[in-house]
Amino acid sequence: MYGVILAGGRGTRFWPASRASRPKQYLDITGTGSMLSLTYRRLAAIMPPERIFLLTLAEQLPLVREELPQLPLDQIFVEPTARSTAPSIAVAALLIRARGGDEPFVCCPADHIIRREDEFARIVRAAGALAAERDVLVTIGIVPRYPATGYGYVEAGPEASTRDGVTFSAVTRFHEKPDEARASAYMVAGGFYWNSGIFLFRPSTYLDAWARHLPEGEAQLAAIAGALGTGEARAVVEREYPKMPAISIDYGILEKARNVVIASADIGWSDVGSWDSLFELLPADGRGTTCSSTREA
Repeated sequence: MYGVILAGGRGTRFWPASRASRPKQYLDITGTGSMLSLTYRRLAAIMPPERIFLLTLAEQLPLVREELPQLPLDQIFVEPTARSTAPSIAVAALLIRARGGDEPFVCCPADHIIRREDEFARIVRAAGALAAERDVLVTIGIVPRYPATGYGYVEAGPEASTRDGVTFSAVTRFHEKPDEARASAYMVAGGFYWNSGIFLFRPSTYLDAWARHLPEGEAQLAAIAGALGTGEARAVVEREYPKMPAISIDYGILEKARNVVIASADIGWSDVGSWDSLFELLPADGRGTTCSSTREA
């Protein structure tokens, strides 16, 4: 299995701690390391470090090198301009395929907190086993703890498969962030999960989905694929990547595909998308007060 860290976010919802000069994935908000370094460690516990790739923007490369000096440059893809997650993951699929195989890879945002790391590893390994055998696009859905209005939801349908004690269900529909009444209805109904933004599939499965659902970006992706491993690779990326559709994997691929499955997870997950979510993560004193320096790691 391979791992891909999505580290190009700008963390605008966590202002003023997160700024353009240091987005939230580079902050140490828990006192245990930056969210980027924690994400790297989480993946390195599952796979060899040489199988971990990172996607980021050119202006954030110095921050990546500061946080992860052990990560070789040939395992970092620098986007010349932000085009969202669908095209960046497509290039990651090309890079992994160029390593000589079609093994599954898991995509993880760099700015999330996961407190139950052993359970995360168990689910990722089971999803990898499923994706190695079947042409499926796996998403990890978080068992909701309360009727949240700040997350998108994934609606699960019939059970599709089980691997190593983890149940995978067909995805019926993706839902936008709901109002409070609808979020409460999801909790009562069951089968609705927070969209974690964590995905897993084989390169070939994702690239087939790209060709089917985003054909307007196929020519640019083919040009990049042809240049990888040559002296022209960077120039081709600089020329072709900005022409690719700027769209997320959710909108561009997953909401259209019919081979999406979900594994429900209770892994102590938070995207730390607001100060309220940080309050939930940090321990409180006897007066119910929490404190974090949100210091630079």
